[in-house]
Amino acid sequence: MTPTIVQRACAEVQGFQNQILRLEKRIVVSGKSMSTLHNYTRCIAHLSLHFQLLPTALTQGQVEDYLFQLKKRGAAESFFKHTVYGLRFLFRVEGLPYR
Repeated sequence: MTPTIVQRACAEVQGFQNQILRLEKRIVVSGKSMSTLHNYTRCIAHLSLHFQLLPTALTQGQVEDYLFQLKKRGAAESFFKHTVYGLRFLFRVEGLPYR
């Protein structure tokens, strides 16, 4: 069976699994849906695999370039928005300013 994008990121990006567990706890405690968790983690996993880094280790320029490329390649608007909102939520969970 092929691993999901989140499973791949957990296996390939050091610290990703722990970061996602913290995100999951906050999403559950805040009353957000499991669908929100799935969408955020999937989009964040794509970003992490792209750079082979945790999102919180990226520079503002890297994040902006990635988002620009999503728009340029014609990514679905929902995927783009889930990426942005997921990153905002993750940065808040980690106590970091969203860049």
